[in-house]
Amino acid sequence: MGYCQMKERRQGDCARRIIMGFFVLVACGNAMAYDYFAEGMRLYKEGKPAEAAPMLHQASLLEGADPRVFSYLGMSYQQTGKYQDAISAFMRGASVPGTDRKWLFFLAGNVYSVQKLYKEAETMYARSIEVDTAFAPAYLGRANARVPLRLFAPAVEDYNAYLTLDPATWQGASIRQLIALLSDEAKRQAEEASRAEAQRVATEAEKAAQEERFKKLMDEVSASLQSVDAASTLSAGSEDILEYDEEGQLE
Repeated sequence: MGYCQMKERRQGDCARRIIMGFFVLVACGNAMAYDYFAEGMRLYKEGKPAEAAPMLHQASLLEGADPRVFSYLGMSYQQTGKYQDAISAFMRGASVPGTDRKWLFFLAGNVYSVQKLYKEAETMYARSIEVDTAFAPAYLGRANARVPLRLFAPAVEDYNAYLTLDPATWQGASIRQLIALLSDEAKRQAEEASRAEAQRVATEAEKAAQEERFKKLMDEVSASLQSVDAASTLSAGSEDILEYDEEGQLE
């Protein structure tokens, strides 16, 4: 093989190595640039929350992740019945700068409501309202959570707040009817509470009067016992003197 042929062969081998290296770099770059969030969102929108969750979880671990990832990750968990994982995702997102905290607390409240953990749900909705006092859905959620807790008057307040913030809601008629029912029940509760308080005060007053009567009685009994003891002592002394005098006369 001549010198020229050997040189051409070496150049060809070098070119092939460069091309192969280029494809390796492209492949690695594609792997590093894989968009977990986009893939997770695609699966979620296709109604595949179980498949979307791992993708969204990976996306949530990346620095500079899309702030929405925690909402969709939690909702994916919720739809697959992984309620604790859902709440963890929402709460983790609420601690990340740039996320919509009012929305994340609201979603956490929804998960608690689904589990009928209404006290916890009420707390999450309250935290959502603390972030944004004009966030209407949180008032509706908290009102719904307060009804089974028998907090009727506060529930009415929240329903009214919701209607004020969202007067055009399609649920307006139903909510107004519910407000009327709950207002009557809240009034009855207040009357029962008032009667119970009056009864408590009367019972305590009667108890105090009984204690006072008993104390007075015991004071009178104690005084009488002291009188009886004094009279007994005097009687005993008189008998001794009488006996002595009689004996003296006999002598």
